[in-house]
This record gives sequence, C-alpha cells and structure tokens, in this order.
Amino acid sequence: MPRLTFVAEIEGPAEEIFAAIADLTGYHRWLDGSNSFGGITEISPLPIGLGTTYVDAGPAGTRHGSIVAYEPPKKIAFHQPMRTSGPLRGNIDIDVCCTLEPGERTTRVTRDVTIAPRGILILAQPLVMSAFRRENERLLLALKRHVEGG
Repeated sequence: MPRLTFVAEIEGPAEEIFAAIADLTGYHRWLDGSNSFGGITEISPLPIGLGTTYVDAGPAGTRHGSIVAYEPPKKIAFHQPMRTSGPLRGNIDIDVCCTLEPGERTTRVTRDVTIAPRGILILAQPLVMSAFRRENERLLLALKRHVEGG
C-alpha cells in the first residue's frame, strides 16, 4: 500500500492544533472546500472521540470515516474508505494518522496517509497519489494558517 508522509511545523501549542484536527464540526472554519473535501456531516456520537463516525462527501467521492485512535494532544487517526465518483469509479481504502510533537515554540505535525486503491483505480494510482499529495499539503497549510493566524 502506498504511504505518503507530510510534516508541518506550526507555531502553537499541541493542544490547540489537536483540538482543530479533532473538531470535525469546525473544519468549515479553516478548510475551504476542494475537489476532495466537501465538508464533514453525519458526525456521531458527540462529543468527538474514539469511535466517532462521519461522512465527508466531496466532488471526487464520499468517505465514510471513523476515528480509530484518539490520544489528545499527541495522536489522532482516521479510517475513511472512499467511494469515488466521476469516470473512474471505485474504492480507495484510506488511513490517516496525525501525530503531534510539541517543541519550544512550535509543534511538529506529521500526517501519515496510507492509500489502497481497488479495482480500476489501481491503474490510475499515479493520478490518485498526486491528488492525495496536493490535498494533504493544502490541508496542512490551511491548518497552519488557522492556528498561527489566531
């Protein structure tokens, strides 16, 4: 399974950054919609924690996700299988693990993404990987701007 790793140094406490990542109800405040991200809905149960489920439906497809690790403020992980839409319909199994390492003034956020395309999407894996790379870089930049911009 292909794995992508993204790292950002964000000026701010790990607690604040973790809270932004874990607050599925508040992503709209800092992450604009894109071809991949349409908004998070159907969040259950509240408060958010281990076992919380959600739906993220964007133009590229729908993810039915769940929180599979929840260790504030150090680690949060999501399992979010995706059914793609458009001409290349198929399934992608997605695991995302965010780890936070506090430093003196910054927190290192590492986002490990494991992607397992199924069916015809295996043939389009370079395109799939490129799209995931762009979206995850965009997400970390938006998170950094949100936390550092106050």
